[in-house]
Amino acid sequence: MVRKLLALAVLSAMAVVFVPTAQSADQWQAGVSRIVITPDEFIWMSGYGGRDHAAEGKVHDLYARAAAFRSPDGTTSVFISLDLIGVPIKMVKVVSAAIEQQHRIPRARLMFACSHTHCGPALDDKLSHMLAMKDDDWAQVRKYQAVLDQKVIKVINDAIADIKPAKLSVGSGKCGFASNRRAPIGTGPFDHQVPVLRIDSPDGQLRGVIFGYACHNTVMGFYQWSGDYAGFAQLDLEDRHPGAVAMFFTGCGADQNPLPRRKLELAEKYGRMLAVSVNEVLHSQMQPLTGTIKPRFEEIPLELAVIPTKEKLEAEAKGADRFLKARAKLLLEQVAAEGAVRKTYPYPVQVWKLGDQITWVALGGEVVIDYQLRLKKELGEQSTWVVGYANDVMAYIPSERVLEEGGYEGDSSMIYYQLPSKWKTGLENQIVSTVRKLAEAK
Repeated sequence: MVRKLLALAVLSAMAVVFVPTAQSADQWQAGVSRIVITPDEFIWMSGYGGRDHAAEGKVHDLYARAAAFRSPDGTTSVFISLDLIGVPIKMVKVVSAAIEQQHRIPRARLMFACSHTHCGPALDDKLSHMLAMKDDDWAQVRKYQAVLDQKVIKVINDAIADIKPAKLSVGSGKCGFASNRRAPIGTGPFDHQVPVLRIDSPDGQLRGVIFGYACHNTVMGFYQWSGDYAGFAQLDLEDRHPGAVAMFFTGCGADQNPLPRRKLELAEKYGRMLAVSVNEVLHSQMQPLTGTIKPRFEEIPLELAVIPTKEKLEAEAKGADRFLKARAKLLLEQVAAEGAVRKTYPYPVQVWKLGDQITWVALGGEVVIDYQLRLKKELGEQSTWVVGYANDVMAYIPSERVLEEGGYEGDSSMIYYQLPSKWKTGLENQIVSTVRKLAEAK
């Protein structure tokens, strides 16, 4: 009996020794990849409705970049960063279906972000209808879109294939060139935080970095391919850290502009400023990431304020304003196919809980800064990261303040996105309450 009791005591001691009390950072795995997505032809560019011809040259290549994370629980999530004006929902559906079929990764575990560069290609998306493109131009754009879809699938596959043991850590810095562009310019709210996620090999070699900033990517408006300041920042970091992949996401910068602007040296300067800020964080004492990624994704119906009659649309379709004509044409096609103009839009809200350290929120559309500031206040100033322009860029997303004030972000921009009217009041609380629900879900 004594021998049996001694044996049980030894086994109990061994159990205490070998059962870990907490997850360590080296239980993570990660893979990174990038691929050039610069069009092979000089097709039309997006970003500005006044463009009247195709691209003419290139400052630097455009890229799709991806980071695949395998949590200690064995699940895989992928962050995708695109040097594009937006994230077309048709592309997201094609890519997500392919990745789910090939890797059994559900939609909630894919986060699509973009830089919102205004010097990138037109896409097969609603925003492109504001451009004065002919049928041949549209054919080029749709040909490019098909190639782009496959390249985004490839960059995700390559990142997953690259998965290997990794250490992840988080931190944040500051960068100060963004300015609120609503009148009076420069006096409105802003957020200069630069969130940073570092991906290291077990021996401490930097393999990848994800970082964000809440500012429009609109230093330049010329006819040359360029990732603008965000493109320069990514390339600068990759030059500083050979072999690493740098991935940018735009925060809620819909009402933020880089000022001054319209000179290439300024785009390079702002990119360098942002890269320096990120680099300072990389050389600081960052917080190791523990736990797992807990993903949540939901589409909510955002209501439009006014639905125009068929007669009103027919009148606009015959009018002189080409932007109203383009919108009316698409909405009349919707009426013919569905019997009416849709009253709501399925708006994507995504939340990734990174262990207990970070609540990573991804919101669709061009989101104004008020959302970022409110969510950080309600969920944690330093522990909340907010991505705008994510998963589907369908329109501007004003706060109640901006919606009431009106102007471009609150009202008239909806014309260029082919939506029938401004949003109905109440959208801010609807979006924020959904974020909170997803963030608090067990």
